[in-house]
Amino acid sequence: MAKYLQILLILVVFTAFSQNHPIDTLQMAQRIQYVSNPNPLDTLCIAEIQRAKKDIENGKIVFAQPFGFLFGSIRYEKELRQLCRQKGLQFEFDLIGCLVLEGQTQGCYADYMDKVIFYTYGIDFKAILHKQADSLFLFRTVSKNILVDYWICDERPRLPHEKNRTSDYLPSIVVDSLPILKKSGEFGGWPFIDLGFIVEKDSTLSGFLLNNFVAQLEENEKYKNELYSIAVSYMNTSYPIWVPGSIAGVPVRARNNVRLFFKKE
Repeated sequence: MAKYLQILLILVVFTAFSQNHPIDTLQMAQRIQYVSNPNPLDTLCIAEIQRAKKDIENGKIVFAQPFGFLFGSIRYEKELRQLCRQKGLQFEFDLIGCLVLEGQTQGCYADYMDKVIFYTYGIDFKAILHKQADSLFLFRTVSKNILVDYWICDERPRLPHEKNRTSDYLPSIVVDSLPILKKSGEFGGWPFIDLGFIVEKDSTLSGFLLNNFVAQLEENEKYKNELYSIAVSYMNTSYPIWVPGSIAGVPVRARNNVRLFFKKE
């Protein structure tokens, strides 16, 4: 068994380098090797392994997706669940916490399930299913003209002069028609809004909405609707054309957001 694990580790690492993902897949291979012979004092890991073994004995093999703060979310979850059902697998998120005791290992349930899947279906099975699910998601999104959020795009909507967009901020809007006031102090400033809108596949804008309004001062609250109208007019006049967001190079309809500050000269 130990010799087989070493061969598996070599094959996984080789596959990783051929797919240009050496670090993540190498770590995965090492974790699979670890659950075959965990530290006897690693009680958290051992308990998760026992839980995995019990599920497998009951006919339950899980396609596990590690999930935690700022990682693990996938846009094609629906499609991946469907593919897993077709293969006789169950899809589940494996929650990874931010804090863990020294000497204890999280994620061993998923790692043990990965080990079983690799032995049963091949070392590239999970990667292939992820890719297939993402392709199905893209096909559904484009064929049904589904609206998506910008953060699930490979490339979010951007302005024509930008190579890529990494900020929600646009230049401030000068407002002389309203007596808005600036809040003084370190945490003060001019009122601002987060303006949501849809970037269509033809590069035009639609579906404006007010995501957030920060008045800074109570005196500015009454100008909320007027400032929103000014912001929409400003966008349609100054930034009417956007490069649409894309997935795998294919344009999609995407919700976008910008933050606009209002000020007086």
